[in-house]
Amino acid sequence: MKKIVALLLALILVMGLTPVLAEQHEEVTLTVGSIWSAESEANRAPFLQTLAEFEEAYPWIHLEVDWNEANAWKEKGETLALSDSLPDVMYWNAGGVLWNLVGSGDILALNDYLTEDIMARIEGGTLTDMTFDGKIYELPYTKACSMLYCNTELFDKYGVKIPETWDELIAAVEAFKAAGVTPMTVGGADQWPTNMYTDIIALRYAGDAACRAAYYKTEGATFMTQDWLDGVAAFQQLIEIGAFPDNAASLTRDESEVAYFAGEIPMYVHGQWFAGSLSAEMQQKVKAVKFPAVGKGYDNQFMGGAAEGFCVSAYTEHPDEAFIACQFLAEHQSKNGFIAGAGLPAWKYDFSAYTDTINPVMLQIVAETSSADSFLLWGNTALTGDDAVLIGETVFDVLKGEMTAEEWCEEMETIFE
Repeated sequence: MKKIVALLLALILVMGLTPVLAEQHEEVTLTVGSIWSAESEANRAPFLQTLAEFEEAYPWIHLEVDWNEANAWKEKGETLALSDSLPDVMYWNAGGVLWNLVGSGDILALNDYLTEDIMARIEGGTLTDMTFDGKIYELPYTKACSMLYCNTELFDKYGVKIPETWDELIAAVEAFKAAGVTPMTVGGADQWPTNMYTDIIALRYAGDAACRAAYYKTEGATFMTQDWLDGVAAFQQLIEIGAFPDNAASLTRDESEVAYFAGEIPMYVHGQWFAGSLSAEMQQKVKAVKFPAVGKGYDNQFMGGAAEGFCVSAYTEHPDEAFIACQFLAEHQSKNGFIAGAGLPAWKYDFSAYTDTINPVMLQIVAETSSADSFLLWGNTALTGDDAVLIGETVFDVLKGEMTAEEWCEEMETIFE
């Protein structure tokens, strides 16, 4: 009966009638795990707005938010799971990272709560990496993708062409270096920003099918191919010709972006959320384009997809209210995040009233990805546990110049043992 009431309340919210019944409900407090602790996080402001909207819609359900940094939350969440202490509702990655908690019984399946109306509002294909054995364990708030962010002011100033091919990318790096400009940036110390580069380059060389097979450890998958070798070697080429700052390996993500925000670095590979971190002035200078083609025919494939969302812990004492919060946070953060320029929407919504106010760089990303051939979760998200750690550590070693392309392939091949 309680579940039926909860679903009825969700329907009432859609109809705009929630306040009528608000006073009839016992107050409930839920804990929420979030990753947007830093003021600089593009999703922080829209999430604060989402929380305010939830408070207005459900005044009897109180949310206590635990704010964390992304990597810190992943480690903290995995530790909390060991003692069945995860928050009632929480941000989490999809794919293998989610499967880890699903497999250990820490995440609640949401199928019984997902009405036809709710399912109809979710963008098609976004639940793929949140569904296991027919059960849906997470609701997305954004579709992700890696893009190459180009500062057009610097490209124009130095007469450099925005690259569409690998040869043009190398030419652009060399031209900027010759002009005394650091061409690209990366926060090596955090490891995952380096994966942004190696994953998309590997995708260009090996293609979605081969990368997907390796990341999901499909039978017969291997990293010991010429395509994988060429992909890592291509990343090494960027390092060798000086594409990155000399101290890139010691820079955090935040530190690495300072020079880009200052208009001093022309190129940066990062997720779509980076568009939301650009100032109004920078939004007029930056053009987001797909990563250059390498001649393999995979140039319209993207890293990303629906890789993030909200889920409910299996041992919450208030599963019905937790689902209401999970669904609300996912859908409203999808709307608010897109309007703020922090992400691509994973829920259907009429944005026509915001056309003149939405971040123009985000609109460029929507246009670039609207006809994408495929989206593939990043390697450190698709892989799990020690394997996810390994891909981060090994690309860091490549960045530092302490591992060759051959050694990287051999090391990653050990995940199949």
